[in-house]
Amino acid sequence: MQPTGTPVRMSNERPRLLLFAVRENRYALDLQDVAEVRCLPLTFPIPWAPSCIKGAMNFHGRVVAVLDLAMFLNVGAMAADGSILVLHRGLANLAVGVDSVGSIIPGEYVLEEDDSNDPIIEKLLVMADGEVKKLAVEILLKRVGEAMYR
Repeated sequence: MQPTGTPVRMSNERPRLLLFAVRENRYALDLQDVAEVRCLPLTFPIPWAPSCIKGAMNFHGRVVAVLDLAMFLNVGAMAADGSILVLHRGLANLAVGVDSVGSIIPGEYVLEEDDSNDPIIEKLLVMADGEVKKLAVEILLKRVGEAMYR
C-alpha cells in the first residue's frame, strides 16, 4: 500500500505528461509529479541560497522553494511572466519556475523514446510536433539539494 500523499501510477497505462518550455526547449514532467501550476508568486529570499533559487513561497501553509529552471540549467533566467510547477508534496517542497506551460498530453502521444546523454534528462521524447526532454525528477532534486549545500 502506498503511503498517503505519494503519487500512484497505474501499471498498465502510460502517465500523462505536462509540457512546458524553458528558453527554446520543450520539457515534460509526469503530470502526477505536479501538484499545481501557478503564476509566478511573491517570493521571500532564502539566505545563502544559490542564485537559481528565486526564494521561498507559501503554498497552502507549506514553505516551498522556487527554482528558476533556466538559471539552474545555465541557459539564462526564466521569463518575468513565467509560471511555476509546484511539485507533489511526496517528492519535495519545491516549485520549478518555467517560461511557459503548454498542455497536458496522454503518454500515448509519445511516438518514440530515446536515451539522453544528459543525466538530468530521463528520456528524449519524439512527438508528432517535435522533441521534448523529459526531466529526471529524482536527479533534478538531488542536484538542487547539492547546490543548496555548496
